[in-house]
Amino acid sequence: MFSPNGKFVLCGSLDDKIRLWDYEQGEVVKTYSEHKNSRFCMFSTFIVTGKDKYIASGSEDNNLYIWDIQSRQVVQKLRGHTDVVLTVAAHPFNNILASGALERDKTVKIWVDENEHSDDEMEA
Repeated sequence: MFSPNGKFVLCGSLDDKIRLWDYEQGEVVKTYSEHKNSRFCMFSTFIVTGKDKYIASGSEDNNLYIWDIQSRQVVQKLRGHTDVVLTVAAHPFNNILASGALERDKTVKIWVDENEHSDDEMEA
């Protein structure tokens, strides 16, 4: 997944890490962890809303994780799926995410930040 500015590439790997690459320099600039990823190919995405920038990814623990792009800290862990969350997509303008999970779940959940200007969590 290319960053919105086209300068970086976000790559997951089977070692429970997501890496942000500066592809022109050929080096990792940030690493994100705390999610589980050792068996499946998972898709991550950038979330850019105003001046806030985040990364989101599914996890083999059935949750969706959101990291602050600069601090690399998990800012939210969204619960609601009952199987591995393989994919996530961010709306280009609004605080909305879509996530999809595997066989025991077989759902796509839409996560909406109903209180965009508060510290409340997103809800499915």
